[in-house]
Amino acid sequence: MQADDPTTFETTLADGRRMTLSLPPTNAGWGADGIRALRPVPPTHTGRGQEPPALPTRPALPLEVALLGLGA
Repeated sequence: MQADDPTTFETTLADGRRMTLSLPPTNAGWGADGIRALRPVPPTHTGRGQEPPALPTRPALPLEVALLGLGA
């Protein structure tokens, strides 16, 4: 990868992992500068949020199963 490639960005995270971000070329005005237009944003949350509610323990009704199959 070239250091001046405007479509790819590489960085090393605090824990040592490497992350690569690449954007495809575009004619959109907001993406004309490629990766150079991106800026760092500090995190707004740390840690995990609340756990989601548990799924109901009742078995699925045959009609519900049939309706789910229609969407496949």
